Amino acid sequence: MSANRLELNADKTELLWAGSKHGLAYFGSNRPSLRLGADTVTASEHARLLGVMISSDLSLEKHVDTVCSKCFFYGFAS
Repeated sequence: MSANRLELNADKTELLWAGSKHGLAYFGSNRPSLRLGADTVTASEHARLLGVMISSDLSLEKHVDTVCSKCFFYGFAS
């Protein structure tokens, strides 16, 4: 990144450790982390990729919940 004059924005960087539910249960609450220079990014259960919320088990359940809640809010707000 530094060779291309880019900087890591730690506030917006997300790490998604994906796998089966059984494989993810192996780690428990100790999720892997990635150290990039002085910043450390810890894996989360959900990450946003091109506007889609993807879960660590590669399901779209979180995305569907998010879209439904937004539709519900805007449906009653107008």
